[in-house]
Amino acid sequence: MPVSGHLVRRSAEFVATFKDGPAMKVEFSPWLIFLVLTLGLIMGLAVMAVEYTYGGVVATLAAVEDSNPDIYVRIDHQDPTKPLDPNEPELADSARLQPITSGLRSTTKHLRARAGFWSRFRGLSIYLAFIFVDGFLSLISTPTGSFLGHFFSQFFISLLLATWQMAWVHIVISEPSPKRFYQRIPSYRKWIRIAPAVALETVLTYATFLLPMAVAQMAGWTEVAQDPNHPELNARRNFIRFLSIGVLPAILSLAVSVPARVIFIRVAASMLPEEDESIVPFDRSFGGKVEPEIVGGSGKIGLMDAWTTFDWNARVRFVKVVVKTAMMEIALMFVGASVIVGIMLGLGPRGVSMVPADGSL
Repeated sequence: MPVSGHLVRRSAEFVATFKDGPAMKVEFSPWLIFLVLTLGLIMGLAVMAVEYTYGGVVATLAAVEDSNPDIYVRIDHQDPTKPLDPNEPELADSARLQPITSGLRSTTKHLRARAGFWSRFRGLSIYLAFIFVDGFLSLISTPTGSFLGHFFSQFFISLLLATWQMAWVHIVISEPSPKRFYQRIPSYRKWIRIAPAVALETVLTYATFLLPMAVAQMAGWTEVAQDPNHPELNARRNFIRFLSIGVLPAILSLAVSVPARVIFIRVAASMLPEEDESIVPFDRSFGGKVEPEIVGGSGKIGLMDAWTTFDWNARVRFVKVVVKTAMMEIALMFVGASVIVGIMLGLGPRGVSMVPADGSL
């Protein structure tokens, strides 16, 4: 209550300056702008780090880890090559024999023991390279203001960079390798094998988000209501438009993209090179669904099999990772926004000045 009262008083004092006198404009001091931008940058980097580590790395591991492996991996800080002593008391507790990705902390602890402190950012090099190339190609190929144009542009770009995405999955799910990231990008001979999974994920994710917005654009629903005689009606209509063309497509896209993402990850994982060892228990045969190339098979799992072999326990783990990641990001954004608003309201009078709009003193 004291904090709320303080913020309300500051807001009232700030608004009161607009009541009388000549037209005024707000000028922010450079140090206040610098402080707010710095805090915003820190918050943005924190959210991106959470999204990459948990929404990317951990979620990918959860999508491929075997729920009932023949051999469990002990999660601790000891040498991962050290043989297990069956007489150790801690091994008697069957509760410890559970998937590594059953918890965020257990996953990051396992990664740190296997691949070092920066293992939570494994694959970051190829990810940044992919983002740069994808952004550049989108910039030069997407028609301005066209949702349909953006959809088709992103579809073909995703297909073009399909092997890059597969290489990222291989880096994330395998033990550390001395190879550079560009050396792990498969040849385009394997592009035809991963392209269907990339196409499925791209179509389902972008179609459910962009196509409803394209329909809304053609129907004129994206135009902001501006009726000076009915401001409250304008606000209500604009809010409904925001929900119908912004929030609802985003929620639908997220719901559809989860299984599509899982299918892509598992198809890509099924093509992990033989010389690469997985960092979590992982059945390369996917229950016998994958026929090795050496015996004339495709060497990968099919799209339908990729989902049907994803057992219920693994689905629960994956969804938990996604939900926990979203909650952490929302909490970070809320705390960061609260700090920024608090600084602007609490320190604003010393960093904000009101001057006449016409430049007179």
